[in-house]
Amino acid sequence: MSETEGTPRVLRISFEFHVPRTLKGVNIRGADVDKALNTMADRIIGLAEGLFPWSNKVTVRKEWLYNWTDYTDTFDLPPTDKNSPQ
Repeated sequence: MSETEGTPRVLRISFEFHVPRTLKGVNIRGADVDKALNTMADRIIGLAEGLFPWSNKVTVRKEWLYNWTDYTDTFDLPPTDKNSPQ
């Protein structure tokens, strides 16, 4: 990359809509999810044109997950002379 190209910059905004585990017997249809995602994308793109006039493109990622496993674990590592105060 030349000095005149500058640093690539991307603004990412994420939203997560969670369906409660306690919600039983509700059929969430793929077509309904697609319609909602398309509507949201259209509206956000419409807002972005005025709010981010310096942007030349937007990437829309649509994802519907069955998130069976989602854990975050933190583990303490043994102290060393580089990770612990002296």
